[in-house]
Amino acid sequence: MARRFLARAAVSAILAAMLSACGFHLRGALPDNMIAKTLYIEGLGSGDPFVSEFSQILSYSGGSLAASPSQAGAVIHIVTARKDRRPIGLSKQGRAYLFDLSYRVVYEVTTPQGEILLPRQELELKRDYFNDQTSPLSQTQEESQMQMEMQREAAEILFRRVTYRLSHQPAKKS
Repeated sequence: MARRFLARAAVSAILAAMLSACGFHLRGALPDNMIAKTLYIEGLGSGDPFVSEFSQILSYSGGSLAASPSQAGAVIHIVTARKDRRPIGLSKQGRAYLFDLSYRVVYEVTTPQGEILLPRQELELKRDYFNDQTSPLSQTQEESQMQMEMQREAAEILFRRVTYRLSHQPAKKS
């Protein structure tokens, strides 16, 4: 009995040591060396769901959205943010039952002075969606839920890319 306990304790200690050595850490506050904890989003209205998602993620991390580009450490220019739904499968009756859902964001990140930090890039998320014709109401809800999840995931990815770039800003030469 004591042997089994010691073996489990040893395995637990080894696993804990391995996890701490791999560099794993939870997402949390913005890095202290990040030059800007205030960002400005340009190109979408303040009521746009993508801006709301991004703002929420930024505030959870200790940052905030600026009211104007001059008050921000970086400006995110959203060129396009678009949802698409494309049929990719047909039933015997000729009705679409399988769809390709996508959410695409094209963006660029600059300083308030116009210096490019991240050149224009595209971020695209895709999901396959089976639309069962026997319960159309629930399928509509499922589709909108999937679109919202893709929008949130796109905001998280964009946030991580911007945070990484700003925290690894090269030193300016004098």
